[in-house]
Amino acid sequence: MKVVGLFGGIGGFELGLRGAGHQTVLTCECWAPAVAVLAARLDGVPNHPDIRELADLPEDAELVCGGFPCHDLSQAGKTTGIDGARSGLVDEVFRLLRRRIGVGRPVPWVLLENVSFMLHLEGGRAMERLVHAFEDMGYRWAYRVVNSLGWLPQRRERVFFLASRVADPADVLLGDEAEPKSAETAIGKIAHGFYWTEGIRGLGWAPDAVPTLKNGSSVGIPAPPAILMLDGRVVK
Repeated sequence: MKVVGLFGGIGGFELGLRGAGHQTVLTCECWAPAVAVLAARLDGVPNHPDIRELADLPEDAELVCGGFPCHDLSQAGKTTGIDGARSGLVDEVFRLLRRRIGVGRPVPWVLLENVSFMLHLEGGRAMERLVHAFEDMGYRWAYRVVNSLGWLPQRRERVFFLASRVADPADVLLGDEAEPKSAETAIGKIAHGFYWTEGIRGLGWAPDAVPTLKNGSSVGIPAPPAILMLDGRVVK
């Protein structure tokens, strides 16, 4: 499929999809360091710097993917909610999809990703926003929570939301099932990873695993990853 990567970041979706045989034809990313990584990883693929100014999607787009900003939905942030200035940018995805529908060339598949806390914040209002928007546009949808512990020693749960106008997305997203096995907490026997968020609380606790890596702090307070060692020392 021809893929458009919105909120492209450093190209995680795009690299994975390329490995499965798909081709990225456009990315949209505003952060200069991430744009540089995209250019290196996706040589020759054009990038648009601002989704708010992206007028339309390519006519041949078959899959739109993106991890829309989590700043207002994450437990590590200020939990403003789906109406927050950053997470609310998902509305730009809806705008672009509706434009394709309006000209008779709807995008068949859409894959979105965000933090699992969005399922609980404000009683699940963020998921409600997604569901209503996609159903109004004639899409079927499915979602699941995937834990990165299935692939590497880091506990990081994310919601994957797949929508389609041409098939049942549950056949793709729910095609198999496997639960990653996490070690039991055993202080003094194994190391444990976590990170401080905004300098006020620790999150991401995982026995025998590295903590989540963060690229910054919304209030300017360092939020370093940390490891609780066997002897009780905390290494940041």
